[in-house]
Amino acid sequence: MGFVAMRAASIILLILSLLLPVGSCCYSDTGAANLSAGLNFGSPTPASGPSDDKNVKNKAENLSVRWHQRQPKTTLKGVALVIHGLNGRPDKMEAIIKKLNAHGIDCLNLSLRGHGNNFSPINNTENEAARMAAFKSVSYQLWKTEFYLAFQLVKKRSRLLGTPLFFIGFSMGGLLGVDLLASNPNVSFDKMVLFAPAIAMLKRNYLIKFLAPFPKLVVPSAGHQVYLANDGTPMAAYNALFEMHAHFEANMDSIKINVPTVVFIDEEDELVSFSSLQKMVKNRNLDQWSIHPVKKDEATTEVKMHHLIIDAASVGNNMWQKIVDVTITHLLGGQFTGTIDE
Repeated sequence: MGFVAMRAASIILLILSLLLPVGSCCYSDTGAANLSAGLNFGSPTPASGPSDDKNVKNKAENLSVRWHQRQPKTTLKGVALVIHGLNGRPDKMEAIIKKLNAHGIDCLNLSLRGHGNNFSPINNTENEAARMAAFKSVSYQLWKTEFYLAFQLVKKRSRLLGTPLFFIGFSMGGLLGVDLLASNPNVSFDKMVLFAPAIAMLKRNYLIKFLAPFPKLVVPSAGHQVYLANDGTPMAAYNALFEMHAHFEANMDSIKINVPTVVFIDEEDELVSFSSLQKMVKNRNLDQWSIHPVKKDEATTEVKMHHLIIDAASVGNNMWQKIVDVTITHLLGGQFTGTIDE
């Protein structure tokens, strides 16, 4: 590639990194090693037996999933599968997980390949580099498989203990959950909570697709540093996101996904179209979906990105408490008093 072309590509990458901050939502040279990380794809999930719930928990103790059990002295009221966004830190989902635990809901926090601890260590290599190597190897099929196996774990626990099954997803994680709900007859949830789900992305997000032939190319991330799993996002991950979205649109089953769902989204979201999301809910007759606009308290938070709405630090204490109240009321019943966008 000539100097002029390289310079032009660098400028385009810079522009795209500003347009596409992280959280919207392949094989590296060490791909063989990284494919061993995470959930065990080769082993079928055994049928649940008469043993206690520790059996289910033990099968989830690996690099991809982590159980967060309800607080002591609380009555078990549900089991939830929780998923982060693209290049987002899975542990940042613990803000909502802790609130769910406090109300008697066990949570399984899924780390998709290339996030959190879901990568294979590489000799003489820092963990950050090993995680990025894994991130460069991801695909839609891989993430879909990880989701489905995690779903089997929460489903087994839910059935074993006789409790409702919930789904909590942020950005791409929300898209992945709804995509599998729509297209896989074995996937079902009693209720869902979606934070800025990437099911109605802004068209400008697709500008980056011209780089699709270069899966190992890493695009710098302009998102808030403390929420990033990696310093940048490889095109392999963007390719997986776009394939995921295309699959969702091609297989959308309005009846299947029309389960009681609360959607939180900032009207100024940089990645997800608020208006397109409203139109989808209306045109698809998703009468069990409820959209709650989120208003950041910019005086109390340094996180200016409107797409990030997953904890008190990103939206402000008052707004976060309203989000939590709506979430708990939605999942467990009761009556929410107040208006979330006031």
